[in-house]
Amino acid sequence: MTARSLGQPPAGPLANYKNWNRGTSALLKLDWYKRTDGSWCPFADVEPALLAGHGVFIVWKNGGAVKISAVLFVGRGSLRDEFARCRRDPLFRSGDGLYVTWSAVANELLDPVAAYLYRQLRPLWGEVVPLVPPLPVNVPLGA
Repeated sequence: MTARSLGQPPAGPLANYKNWNRGTSALLKLDWYKRTDGSWCPFADVEPALLAGHGVFIVWKNGGAVKISAVLFVGRGSLRDEFARCRRDPLFRSGDGLYVTWSAVANELLDPVAAYLYRQLRPLWGEVVPLVPPLPVNVPLGA
């Protein structure tokens, strides 16, 4: 393979690399947690001490076998600490009909991912996400 001079334009499939994502938004694929049987995890069944790393999580009230009634909260940060704080909140004490899922997210992407989730899911409670451009991700609950 011969080297190309810096003055020569590239050729082949890599030639148009600047336009790869133009016109389409890049979607960050998150691995949302589910139980081994493929079902969502009841809120009360999650032990915060077993969670590790940084990421985002969603708490919702189930409206039945098929429908989600309401997204209650979108959290971000240290999964263990933020979920433990959420569990102590009186709003989530009953735990009846509440479900949760989470995904690891790199620390520098937390705010953009959370901004996207807030916009898509419109949780009833939660912290205001700083004004950052949202980073599109796959939404587990079908917004």
